[in-house]
Amino acid sequence: MIKLIFALILLLLFVWRIKRGFANGIMGEIVNIVSGAVALVCVVLIFFAVTSARAKAMSTLTVCIVALILLGILFKVCSLIFSPLLALSHISIIEGMNKMLGAVIGVLEACVIGGLLYYGLGYMGVAVF
Repeated sequence: MIKLIFALILLLLFVWRIKRGFANGIMGEIVNIVSGAVALVCVVLIFFAVTSARAKAMSTLTVCIVALILLGILFKVCSLIFSPLLALSHISIIEGMNKMLGAVIGVLEACVIGGLLYYGLGYMGVAVF
């Protein structure tokens, strides 16, 4: 029964990521991946900053704040770079290839998420396969 549920979840995950990747295109998917990575790093830096403030470790707090400011600047520069590329991807000649490569990126995302789900369930003691 667990195998069937896991297979169904993987199927839905693949369909969802392929559809979303095709709709966004490769440039939209890259922007989403970069945004997610930056958000994850920001959350980690904020946790470090809060714990260092509670522990009165001002040097660590300063490093975290400087890193957050630099990350914000880097994210703004990346958005300035990706804006023209996203506009360029709507040219009719490039759009078809952009959408197909976006679907390929969606498959890769689904593989990574499925692998993490498989290993996470295995770590918790749930034998899937």
